[in-house]
Amino acid sequence: MTGWRALCAGLVFVAVATTAAAGVGTLHGSLDTRGVWISFVLGAAAATLTWRTARAPHARITVADTVLFIVFGLASLRVFLWLLYPSGTEWKIQSPHNLGDIALHLNLINRWANGGKFWPDNPFLSGAAFAYHPGMDLWNAALRIGGVPLIEGLRWTGLLGAAATAAALWRWGRGFALAAFLFAGGLGTIWALCATGSLDPMQSETAWKNVFLAMFVTQRGLLYALPAGLVLMTVWRAQLDGHNGGPFLPPAVQVALYASMPLFNAPAFLFLSLHLAVCALSAWRRSPVRPFVAVGLASVIPATWLVHMVTAGFTAGGSLRFFPGWMQEDQGPVFWVWNFGVFLPLVALAGIGVFRRGATAGDRAAWLTGAATLAFSFLFLVAPWPWDNTKLILWGYLAVLPPVWQLVICERPAWLRGALCILLFASGATSLAAGLSLPNGYRLADRAELGGMQVMLRNMPVDARLACAHEYNHPALLLGQPLAMGYDGHLYSQGLDYSQVEHDLDTLMNGASGWRDAARRLETRYLFWGPREQAKWPRSTKPWIDCAVGIASAEGWKLYLLTPCLLED
Repeated sequence: MTGWRALCAGLVFVAVATTAAAGVGTLHGSLDTRGVWISFVLGAAAATLTWRTARAPHARITVADTVLFIVFGLASLRVFLWLLYPSGTEWKIQSPHNLGDIALHLNLINRWANGGKFWPDNPFLSGAAFAYHPGMDLWNAALRIGGVPLIEGLRWTGLLGAAATAAALWRWGRGFALAAFLFAGGLGTIWALCATGSLDPMQSETAWKNVFLAMFVTQRGLLYALPAGLVLMTVWRAQLDGHNGGPFLPPAVQVALYASMPLFNAPAFLFLSLHLAVCALSAWRRSPVRPFVAVGLASVIPATWLVHMVTAGFTAGGSLRFFPGWMQEDQGPVFWVWNFGVFLPLVALAGIGVFRRGATAGDRAAWLTGAATLAFSFLFLVAPWPWDNTKLILWGYLAVLPPVWQLVICERPAWLRGALCILLFASGATSLAAGLSLPNGYRLADRAELGGMQVMLRNMPVDARLACAHEYNHPALLLGQPLAMGYDGHLYSQGLDYSQVEHDLDTLMNGASGWRDAARRLETRYLFWGPREQAKWPRSTKPWIDCAVGIASAEGWKLYLLTPCLLED
């Protein structure tokens, strides 16, 4: 029971403190020390109330569960202690999946911690709305303002988020859910290993990659969304089943976890909203429906405010389109075996059991929501990049795990249970081992280059937009400066049309005809020129040298103020 209280209280602390920081930041225009500590106090008060009211029965942890907890812990230590670390003259990261994502998160954390505008214009594209769910980045910015160093904040957030996720997975589906999360995958990795004799840590030929490596480490919002969402699903299942000794949370605590979800992970909020509706409909005749309706109604105002924020005032363009087969293309049925193995047939068998064998209302609601989410994700795209559908597939995958175990696998003879688990998890376990065994890490930035850029940026306002090369690891991007155009991989995944901005940036940096007008359209008064820019625009005439003010320089680097140039015709 103590573990359940600690889990729920910790999640509520993060939910309330981060949401309060968003509110204070919105009212004040930026984050400061006083606002952060007010947010932490509010979070601590909510966590204390949660500790006093949450309850759950004692549940036995088996030997197999213990082994899986150990594996989860070791994997988490490996990826989060080396999430971002110094190595000689470089900053490195452990996971190749994280090379692009970590730069975006570092930009937001550093910008807000440095006093940048909140809620910001898009820091990665001039003139664009900022439609994103940066809850964990806001949390880490608050920690940094509160005195926790950046690297330590990232590490401890990762480790504590991993511990909360492991505990919530176990509450939701016991050891089977832990194994399914750690070792997700079809037969692709084993198949490739047998065919080539080698492993690809990036799983480049696989769409449904190892969840732990490809999503949990890179999608920072999941550090909150996964444990909070699983806690809600566990409580709602218990409510549907009349509790029966299951975990309990007061409606107010459920509202805190659910209503804050848009700030951390929009796909999770969509899935949980669907699941809450399914639970309410399922409870209409069998169980009291009032708790589900109360949570939904009480969440309307705070959740709507956060959705308004992360969609840039409901202006973010939708990317929904019919795309049957997801990433199947011309692979046919082999695609589904390669990526999911026997999992989807087991889901279908669980569906038969749900409707024919007297399954509990909680398992039935979980299967209906999960199966509907999977079917929707395989028929429609919700983002420009098809792989981003995995952010919804993950929730459908987790939702159906208890029915699959209870109604299909658990009742089989021991030899058949073992065989099914091998078919389900051997490939994903191999992928996890390959991904964790990478010895040398991947270069993110040069430490001296980052330090030099940090000194130069002191000469320009934290909210001033900078024209520079649009690379994922540009030091200005990593340090939190908003750019005329950031890494195009970030922009594409957010569905942003950056063609005109890219054209204007090329015009400005090349010094082509109309470069002053291009700078005005980009809303930038600052230009940086260094080796990256020289390599990207080698034929630049650099006409701004004659009229701009050089406000900072180092060997091979120059930071210019373009205002004098822009005052000319």
